[in-house]
Amino acid sequence: MHLRSLLFLLLVSSAAAQSAGPALDALRLIPRDAAKRLVRIEAREGSPAPERWYLLVHDPAVASGVRELVIADAKLVTSRTLSQFAETLNAADIVGADAVQIDSTHVAKLAAAFADANGAKVGTLNYVLARDAATNAPVWSATVLDAVGDQIGVIVVNATKGTVLSSDGFEKSPPAASLAPPAGVAGVAVTERSGGKKSRPAPAPAPKPGLLKRLFGGDSKRAKSGQ
Repeated sequence: MHLRSLLFLLLVSSAAAQSAGPALDALRLIPRDAAKRLVRIEAREGSPAPERWYLLVHDPAVASGVRELVIADAKLVTSRTLSQFAETLNAADIVGADAVQIDSTHVAKLAAAFADANGAKVGTLNYVLARDAATNAPVWSATVLDAVGDQIGVIVVNATKGTVLSSDGFEKSPPAASLAPPAGVAGVAVTERSGGKKSRPAPAPAPKPGLLKRLFGGDSKRAKSGQ
């Protein structure tokens, strides 16, 4: 891996101390009932973490359905019914925080790997998480920009499994090892590739025969009666 990508990945590990932190940490800072109604996550100019996460949730008590929760400095700083990212939100758009198993840190690592494979350097990342209209699955979309703000490419990642779904703008792909999902979800991918078969529990061991049966070849009653 080139030095420029290594430096970017080092920023991933220290991002929480310098910005709003990873997306999953931001989700933990909002009320649980709001997290269940999560529709969208937005962030701009992450390097790799942004200064602010915008968490959009469906609010049935508001006519537009929009509730935007803003996370900055590892705390909830704003809750409002207006958002630059959506005019209306519907219950059908809900993703739910529990469906988001892949953090923004993994998306940032994938972006760095694709940039490195194509001889480019990541400047900043624009993140979007939403339900994919075609598959109905939650996906991360990361627009990769260089140091001057020009777009290099866009990667789309399944937000539950961590698999790369597309990489528009990148002609070359990094080694397969660089695309592996995080360890916590690797088992899911392996199960699916193996046809979804579940392992069967090992059969219980047969009970050992009693002492008299082992000595005389019969059960204890026959041994006592002399039969």
